[in-house]
Amino acid sequence: MVILGIESSAQSASAAIVKDGKLLSEMFLNVGLTHSVTLMPLIRQSVESSGLSVDDIDAVAVSNGPGSFTGVRIGVSTAKGIAQPDDKICVPVSTLEAIAYPLINSNAIVVSVMDARCQQVYCAVFDCCNNKMKRITQDDAVSLENLCDMLKKFDKDIILIGDGTDVAYDYLSADVPNLYKSSPIFKYQRAASVAMLAENRICNNEGVITANDLVPSYLRLSQAERELKKKKENE
Repeated sequence: MVILGIESSAQSASAAIVKDGKLLSEMFLNVGLTHSVTLMPLIRQSVESSGLSVDDIDAVAVSNGPGSFTGVRIGVSTAKGIAQPDDKICVPVSTLEAIAYPLINSNAIVVSVMDARCQQVYCAVFDCCNNKMKRITQDDAVSLENLCDMLKKFDKDIILIGDGTDVAYDYLSADVPNLYKSSPIFKYQRAASVAMLAENRICNNEGVITANDLVPSYLRLSQAERELKKKKENE
């Protein structure tokens, strides 16, 4: 099973090839260029570096949100474009689940946090132990105040991971015991995690869809939509 992983939900962009549980290649960029410019070259380089071709890809996995509206849309559209011509299967992967994946053996409560601005974070909580991730909460956009209340109930070590780690830690550390930051190397999402999670789902016969059914998961309205809604409410 050869899986192409695509990640473009936030500032960085990456592409990876996983074959039968082995990471063959991964290309990663975090230089501020738009994903519409960087993503396809990263995919092409990752495929070529693995010694394979697009024809060898059995499945396309993509982080379908939450995250940047533009980034998620580009990633999903790219995955659909690669999968549709040959009816390759697709696997949508939660950005927050992919963020937590590197800490799957941490024996801790792992909290994926992405900075959603305005004192909010995109967040999901997992109990990670013995190479398993047990989801405790669904993906959500929550205030840091509500996140603080949520995390106080855990008596295990709590590890923050993702690009919202610093802002969340600064807000939470005084009130949440046993709170730690993950290594800075885990700050940005990686396509390898997306592909690995997708392979697990394919092996368990779950989460596999067609390219036509692949859609973004934004969790909340865009800023333009929120402003329009507010304007209508005030009229």
